[in-house]
Amino acid sequence: MTEIEKSEVVIAKILTLLMEWGIQECDLRFEELELDPKEYGSFFFSCVHWLENEGLIRTSRIDCFMDAAHAGVVNRPVLTSYGFYILGTKVKIGDHEATLSETVKEVSSSAGNYSNIGDFFGGLLGGFTKSVGS
Repeated sequence: MTEIEKSEVVIAKILTLLMEWGIQECDLRFEELELDPKEYGSFFFSCVHWLENEGLIRTSRIDCFMDAAHAGVVNRPVLTSYGFYILGTKVKIGDHEATLSETVKEVSSSAGNYSNIGDFFGGLLGGFTKSVGS
């Protein structure tokens, strides 16, 4: 799996959790993604910052601890209204059209076997980039 594919998996896991949690007071830790820390841990905070900078999520504070690349907590993460809008956008993946949220859930559940996703044209980040640019 390439580094960009690992980033896509981490982003998908974060977004899937935030979609499930809805708008509520909560904290997010890497462990909740249920991913291997050696393989995916170094992507966690970079992906959180990327999602926040793109306007898809909002947080009250991000605390990174020095003992590991993935150690720390994201305080009160929540999807923004823009994030909900983007996740409702339809994207075409090969011959299949789906909402971005359905695609995110598929990537999230297939994290262990990315090759089973099929023709993931442009990748998850490409879908976001295209949707954000529209």
